[in-house]
Amino acid sequence: MYSSGTKDIERHIVAHLRQKRYKLTAQRLEIIRTLASERSHPGAMDIFRLVRQRLPKVSISTVYYTLEMLKKEGLIGELEFYDRDNRYDVNVSNHINLICKECGKIEDFTRELPFSSEAIEELTGFRPLGMRFEYYGYCKGCRDRRRR
Repeated sequence: MYSSGTKDIERHIVAHLRQKRYKLTAQRLEIIRTLASERSHPGAMDIFRLVRQRLPKVSISTVYYTLEMLKKEGLIGELEFYDRDNRYDVNVSNHINLICKECGKIEDFTRELPFSSEAIEELTGFRPLGMRFEYYGYCKGCRDRRRR
């Protein structure tokens, strides 16, 4: 869904929220801007720190509330972990997340998936509504550092 640039992502999210008649406060707009520009799958505290650089009075509760609203509207995805902070992704299309076990970096792998939702439904009768698919390993940078 989001092979487009930061401004396109931002416009899509804002247009959706306007259509749903959400208030678009300066804080919400800055959180959206930050999410759209950060492809690193930031956590809530990362977003809070980045937004606070531009809007010093923003609260962490505003960040969490906005993230929850965006998630509820299907505009972002939340990657939940038991051993680290949850992370947020503006790419809500079906894709594989590549997660480094050492540095925590998360990358999107957006090439064709092994099975489409349609193929799964055709083969099993089960209709998938969403998915979460992850590979855990070591990113190139961490692998290179380990070789030294």
